[in-house]
Amino acid sequence: YVLNMDATGKPTIASPLEAHRSRTITFDTIGLDNGYDNPIFATLELQYPDTEDLVSGDVAVPKPDEVEKQLAYYELDLGLNHVSRRWATTVHRTACCLGAVPGGTDGPGGVIVGGEDYIEYQHESLQTTSDDAMQIDSGEATTKKSSTKIICAIPRRELDPENKGILITKIAVHRQKKSKFFALAQSELGDVYKVMLQVDPADKTKVVGMTVALLDTLPVANALNVSKLGMLFVPAEFGDHALYQFERIDLPDAATCTSEESKTAFLESSESEEIAFYNTANAYKIAKKFRPTVLKNLRKIYTMDNAAPTTGVMVGELAGNEVSPQIYTLNGRGPRSSLRVMRHGAAVTELAVSDLPGTPGGIFTIADNSEEAVEAGGKRNDKYIVVSFADATLVLSIGESVEEVGKESGFLTNAPTLACSALGNDGGMVQVHPNGVRHISKGRAKQWHCPGLKRIECASANESQVIIGFAGGEVRYFELDPVSGNLMESATREMGADVCCLDVGIISSGRSRSLFAAVGCRDLSVRIVSLEPGHLLTQRSSTALKARPHSVALQQMGSSTTSGASDASIADTVLTVGLDDGSSVRVSVDVITGGIGTNPTRRFLGARPVSVSRISLESSSSTLLLSSRPWISRLDTTSGKHIMGPLSYVPLDHGCSFSSDAIREGIVGTAGKTLRIISVDSSGMGGDDESFNTNKCPLRYTPRQMTLLATGGGNAAAADQQQQQQQRNHRQQIKMLVATL
Repeated sequence: YVLNMDATGKPTIASPLEAHRSRTITFDTIGLDNGYDNPIFATLELQYPDTEDLVSGDVAVPKPDEVEKQLAYYELDLGLNHVSRRWATTVHRTACCLGAVPGGTDGPGGVIVGGEDYIEYQHESLQTTSDDAMQIDSGEATTKKSSTKIICAIPRRELDPENKGILITKIAVHRQKKSKFFALAQSELGDVYKVMLQVDPADKTKVVGMTVALLDTLPVANALNVSKLGMLFVPAEFGDHALYQFERIDLPDAATCTSEESKTAFLESSESEEIAFYNTANAYKIAKKFRPTVLKNLRKIYTMDNAAPTTGVMVGELAGNEVSPQIYTLNGRGPRSSLRVMRHGAAVTELAVSDLPGTPGGIFTIADNSEEAVEAGGKRNDKYIVVSFADATLVLSIGESVEEVGKESGFLTNAPTLACSALGNDGGMVQVHPNGVRHISKGRAKQWHCPGLKRIECASANESQVIIGFAGGEVRYFELDPVSGNLMESATREMGADVCCLDVGIISSGRSRSLFAAVGCRDLSVRIVSLEPGHLLTQRSSTALKARPHSVALQQMGSSTTSGASDASIADTVLTVGLDDGSSVRVSVDVITGGIGTNPTRRFLGARPVSVSRISLESSSSTLLLSSRPWISRLDTTSGKHIMGPLSYVPLDHGCSFSSDAIREGIVGTAGKTLRIISVDSSGMGGDDESFNTNKCPLRYTPRQMTLLATGGGNAAAADQQQQQQQRNHRQQIKMLVATL
């Protein structure tokens, strides 16, 4: 098939041309660099006799040594649109791979042929010189023997058996600047050799010699790919793929063989047939010996997981405290084998776990809004973690360590906290509790009490706005007066239905307030109300839900906020609603009118009501959703689409964003009676919403089978001990995997 490009730059494919030969096995095919002449491709071929002739007896069954393997050139005549067999020559029977040498103005052209124990250079212009000739006296007659090949033995390992051949399996040619090039060849043992061709100084198109030097020992690869930046990518046949960087390419101390040594050995031998001479026994005598060591000329800089080959699979929830089952696989071969535990979800690093005096009902963080932090600019760290209980509030200060603070924080500690936030730019804070709103500024606390016997059911706050909801559907709005610095009550509205959740949104960069707030009601609806002066708490839009809302969050994806991440793109306001039935709804909100979009996206997350909170991930706005397991929804900067993926972690009851000098983007949450600080590896969250993370336990030998055993408290296995060190939640598991090798 001939591929071309039309006038618009699109590739086109022409009708196929017949270029096959009957009764021919093709081992390798490669395109040659022929400059601007007709395209040429080379093949390694072996033609076998016709079966009918063998059955009839017209042709004798050939012996294996009598069947010739050939290197053939095929030329595509662009004028006649015809493929013809241009040239062919006999090569060694073990030849199995080809590498194209740069041609035209960049090099001599031709191919490098890899086989057993030898690497050979072949080209149609290759000719025998008179210098190759040598007189041989056999006693009765004197014959003249010459070498017609440029062939070189490969260095061998010291402990390799003398009668065992080493097969070259892959060849890659890399072009350098100023018409320089070199080739890399790998053996079946993983040894990588650098192949250099010597050209005639008087005629750059004529190859006169070849050297093969040991580079390093790498995993056996399916291919070798050298980039222009000096990187070598090795897609391994077994085990993980790897990317290497060249530390050096000149190899003065490496084991090196030359074509002159092989030629001299042939001319001094009594063997008259050149192909017959180049066998394993003679290669062992010619080749330089080496001992494999650690990497000397390459440095591994990246590893890509590869589960091939997978020799065993087991699926089950064996950890004992996780929601989703794990996938246990046996992978690899030899010392590169491993036992892998795959979990659905992005990888999570557990940074801290601390016990709490009770079961919390909520958790919040308060950003550092002191004058020093405001003048420094950029993203602000958090100064307090606030944990709310049924009848108390615990305030933790964030520094080099997390420590409990008492009444000196200004918070009311004998009542639960419904919402809290940094307020203003002078170190102020606000705390909303069931009996009122507490404004803390410059060491003094100002209290707003609920009228009569009313109690606050839900609340939300940001840097200058507070919104609270009472039983019966009443909503009140407070805003920070920039002149006096006091928190002023600005508006009151009856929603007509009980309010179960609120969110006042975040303040975008360059603005003094959030323009909208989201109100979730028990009549299975969510409403967007205005916070613009003159239209306070005016309903802009609403949407009906299939279940009662449990939490709401207005998120500005791709926006720049005073307390979150920054992005230069235009903000898209997204409303995320967590429902009591365990599902979430994501819908867009018009940034001008506050209208709710007509195409909501719904997804079932788990059996528990969904809690929603805002976090930052990779310097962009994201949403944390908590149900039977944690989830993260964010905007993929590559595709521009919203993606959602689970976290491979224990279920969290409550969670919010966390930032400090040591942890720039983290999550603080509660699970039962424990406080946890984690960070998320978002690289595993692919755009297909099917993220997995893997933990590996290396094995010494090729695994064949695994089985489950019920164990007692003291039993352990080496393959399981490392896994327990990587995952704390495996401490209480009563089952383990045993790899039967």
